[in-house]
Amino acid sequence: MFKFNSEQKVFQIHQTSIGGQPGEYPTVLIGSIFFQGHHIVIDPQKGLFDKVKAKDLLHREAEVSSLTGNPRMIDVIGYTSQALTNYIEFVASQSDSPILVDSPLPQIRMETIQNFKRSDLIDRLVYNSIGENVSEDELQCIKDCNIGSAVLLAFSEEALKPDAKIQLLQKKLLPAAKKAGIRNILIDVGVIDIPSVSWASSAIWHVKEILGFPAGCAPSNALYTWNWIKQRESPSFEAASSSTFSLPQIFGANFIFYGPIRNANWVYPVCATNDAMIAYFGRISRISPKTKVHPLFKIFSNQ
Repeated sequence: MFKFNSEQKVFQIHQTSIGGQPGEYPTVLIGSIFFQGHHIVIDPQKGLFDKVKAKDLLHREAEVSSLTGNPRMIDVIGYTSQALTNYIEFVASQSDSPILVDSPLPQIRMETIQNFKRSDLIDRLVYNSIGENVSEDELQCIKDCNIGSAVLLAFSEEALKPDAKIQLLQKKLLPAAKKAGIRNILIDVGVIDIPSVSWASSAIWHVKEILGFPAGCAPSNALYTWNWIKQRESPSFEAASSSTFSLPQIFGANFIFYGPIRNANWVYPVCATNDAMIAYFGRISRISPKTKVHPLFKIFSNQ
C-alpha cells in the first residue's frame, strides 16, 4: 500500500465524492441494470420492465451501500433512446445516486442526454463513455447538453499496457473531454480478460500517479465470459470474483464496475473490507478518511 506522489483530484458528483489518496474515500461501486438479457426487462425497445423487481434490486443495493459506507453509482443500460430515457427516469425516482447513461451505440446516448437537456437530473448524469473513436458530433452534443461528468475509456488494441493508456489519454481522450466541457473525469482503463486485470490494476496506479484523476475498471465484463468459472457452482464464482475486484482496489482504484446489480449483497462487503484495511494502513503514511461514512468506521465501529 502506498501514497501517490501527484496531487489527487476529488470530484463531487451529486453528493458522491470520488478520487483521492488510498484510504481517503471509499470505493464507489457501480452495478448495472437493464442490461441485455436482464430478466426484469419486458420490452427492450420501448423500455418496459417489471417495476416491482427493479425497485427491489435498487433498494437492496441502497441498503447494503448504507450498511458498508460504499457509495454507489447506477449503470443504466439501454438499446433505444426511448428505453434508456424510461429507465433513467425510473432509477432517478428510486434513488439519489449518480446515474451512468450507458448504451453500446453513441447515437442512443446522444439522443438520451438530449431528452434531459433541461432537466434537474442533468447534474446526476455521467456519460458512459468517451472512447478513442468518439466523434466531433458526440462531443458537441455532450457540451450542448451541459453534461459535466463522463467516463473516459482508455482502451484500444494499441493501448493495452499502462504506458500506452497514458499516451491515449494525453493525446486523445483528455483533450476530447475538455472539448466536451467535462469537469468530472473518471478514467476506466479497460479489461480484456481475468488475467489482464493485473495490467488494468497497474494502469490504474499509473493514471493516478501521473495524472491524478479518479480511475477504475470493469472486471465484471471479463468474469461473465470466463467459461471455467461459469462451470463452477456457488460460492466458487463469488470467491473468484472477490479476488478479481480486490486487486484493482489494492492498486488505488476509486471505482469498480461490479456487474449485475443483483450481486450487490456480496460485492459491497468484499470491497468495504478492502477499503477498511487500506484506510487503516493509511495511518502509517498519515492518510486518514475524509468522511465519517467510511467502511473503516461502518463495519468496524470500534476503529
